[in-house]
Amino acid sequence: MIRTTRAVLATAVPTAALALSVLLATAALAPEAVNAPESTPTSAPVPVPTATASSTTLPWPSSATRSGRDSDTDAATACCTVPPAESTAATAAPVEDDDPDVSSDGATPTATPAPQDPERLPEQQDAGGVDVGVSIDPPTAPGALSMTVADSPATLVESGSTPLRRRFLGALPTVTVTDTRDPAQSPAASGWYVLGTASDFTGASGASIGAAHLGWTPELAGSGGAVSAGPRVSGVLDGGSGVRDAVLVGADDDSPAQAGSWSATADLILATEPTVAAGAYRSTLTLSLFE
Repeated sequence: MIRTTRAVLATAVPTAALALSVLLATAALAPEAVNAPESTPTSAPVPVPTATASSTTLPWPSSATRSGRDSDTDAATACCTVPPAESTAATAAPVEDDDPDVSSDGATPTATPAPQDPERLPEQQDAGGVDVGVSIDPPTAPGALSMTVADSPATLVESGSTPLRRRFLGALPTVTVTDTRDPAQSPAASGWYVLGTASDFTGASGASIGAAHLGWTPELAGSGGAVSAGPRVSGVLDGGSGVRDAVLVGADDDSPAQAGSWSATADLILATEPTVAAGAYRSTLTLSLFE
């Protein structure tokens, strides 16, 4: 009975010491195994390589040999023997991704832009100039009443003189009146007229001939309808008052509005006394368009 009790005590003490030794050995081999928190399973478990330990023979004798005399020796030997750690944690090899365009977290990586050359500033090589011109005509809309005079002087030449008077004849440059107004927008009665007034004839020596000595006979070119030439005006030697506010051409005041163009001229007659001083004389004949 005493032997059996000693055998039981001898086997119980090495077992406690063995458990402590194994715990310390395991901590020494893998410190993170002691301090690491318990792993929590995830929704998508990833297989992790685990260390596999080779089977070792228990250091204490089996139940068949515990009751023998040599149990004390076997227990003592087992107490002092620490089984070698056969297993080591295998290093997990990185998993290669078959798709290079998808990162490990499922997001598509952003492509790194290729380096670009710095912006090149343009350099001026040559320059030239081009003249740009434009010709703008007077506006014709909404229409207007206008007059033009041919650009030519009127020269009087002596013709048909007598011992009692001297006579000089000439022609007035063509005068054209144009009406581009819309008859629908013009007044019902739209008369107009051109008046002529002559100034005195003056010579280089200071001599002069009064404007009343000049007369004219207006003439309309073509048929004018409501437009007609003015009356004949005689000079003072022929019983007239001369060209002063004389009508050259015009439309009656009560004539209907009419668009068109009309031209007129006049025969000029200058009659003077036979005692007039010789020399070159000049006068200005002013033409005015009224409406």
